Amino acid sequence: MIRRNLSVVLTASTIICLLLVAFVLALTQHKVPELARELIVYLFAITFAVFVVQQTLAWRERRRWLAAKYWLYMILLEQIDGLLKDVLPAKVPQEGAETDEETVVYEVAGERIQFGGAVLHRPLQLLISPEEKDLQSHIFWYARELGPSQYADLARTAFSDVREQVRNVLASSGQLMEADITAMLMSFDQAVAADIRHINSALGLRDKRLEDVRSLDDGETPEQSTEADDQLAFATSIIVESVVSPAMKPKAWLEDHMQAWEGRSSL
Repeated sequence: MIRRNLSVVLTASTIICLLLVAFVLALTQHKVPELARELIVYLFAITFAVFVVQQTLAWRERRRWLAAKYWLYMILLEQIDGLLKDVLPAKVPQEGAETDEETVVYEVAGERIQFGGAVLHRPLQLLISPEEKDLQSHIFWYARELGPSQYADLARTAFSDVREQVRNVLASSGQLMEADITAMLMSFDQAVAADIRHINSALGLRDKRLEDVRSLDDGETPEQSTEADDQLAFATSIIVESVVSPAMKPKAWLEDHMQAWEGRSSL
């Protein structure tokens, strides 16, 4: 900090000394008006170069990287949608319904997102809000349907994959992205990391509970195994539900910006 301030002082002092020398020489030669006119021209040229040419070059540089930035947004959107497809059921049976009616949790429909002339992605639409209590019960049903242990492993793998992809994008190309989406992705990354730890803890507790039952009763009954699996499914459903809301915030932001990009590109 001291070196930076010292360099500024030295530069300013040098400029002032040069101006004083030029003024003295112009005064002795009776050319002060010419000096003033030339200084005005130079100041205008410097100002024009700094505030106009530099901004134009910066705008052209941003335009050159715009396509690359939105390609990154497409990758991130695909990763988040892929996570939601992995951990959420598309449909669940309605409780108490005598028919085969089902509740749709999400669907891959709606407006497609294009990049250039190719259709690259149809965003996932979550039809049940993360704030609704039904979402956790639907995830619980899905966990029991797949098998609690299998579902916990699936969720942990999906979380690890999306976290790795998001961290790679932030590390390699974070400077291209806006501050808003960067903050959302960092918050999402922290939520996913916490959920991975929670899933590992839930799996460890299940295994420890079954080991304790075997050591005490010299065996494991189906009822005890089912109870441990139900507790694992319930814990995992809460853990997975907690990451849906952090995932939906960057997802909505990315979809809005990708649709805006598509609209500008079509003009």
